Amino acid sequence: MLLLAMAAEWSRAIEERTVGGGAVFLLPFADRSEEELLAGAGLSAAERERYAQFPVGAVQRRKEWLAARVLVREKLGGRIGYDSFGRPVPEGGPVAENRHISIAHTRGWAALMATYGRRCGVDIERTTRDAARTIVRAASAEELRLATVLFPANPALLVWCAKEAAYKAVGQAGMDFRTQIILTGRTGGGRLSASVSGEGLTLEFFETDGLLVVVGPV
Repeated sequence: MLLLAMAAEWSRAIEERTVGGGAVFLLPFADRSEEELLAGAGLSAAERERYAQFPVGAVQRRKEWLAARVLVREKLGGRIGYDSFGRPVPEGGPVAENRHISIAHTRGWAALMATYGRRCGVDIERTTRDAARTIVRAASAEELRLATVLFPANPALLVWCAKEAAYKAVGQAGMDFRTQIILTGRTGGGRLSASVSGEGLTLEFFETDGLLVVVGPV
């Protein structure tokens, strides 16, 4: 009964959205203790070994790591593994074949995107984060003008999150964010188009509870 109650409680806390060809799950964990997240993550022996390697003072990093595993356990019924390129992949669960996942986290939030048949990418940030310095080396003036139309409150942040999501979706290590990941236009609503090493992608973004979420491909 206790396990069922815990599962129901986690389910109520997780926000779920259907976006394009996938599902996005968001978990706020700022008010969760590390002990709660640890219980909800249901770590395997190997994961417990990895968890034990985090520095004692890295509380936020440990909570982010645990929150992502809570999401995968609760929503996919499995665990997070990694492929030879370091990309997260689902392990176990009732239907893991041809399923792709992407994970992200920021202060107090964790995100999971899951799709079938095509790699996906998700990035999240607090809408108040100042990304102006970060974006200088990663974006052109034209990309910032485009983002200003789409997200005038914080265009630099939209560009950064969009490039991160596109990078995760394509999954090529060592890409140059300025020259190889280029935002090319908008397709209406909360969607924008991008070119990643010549491959066209459509990304989608939305806001929720002070959080900017960008996902792709859509």
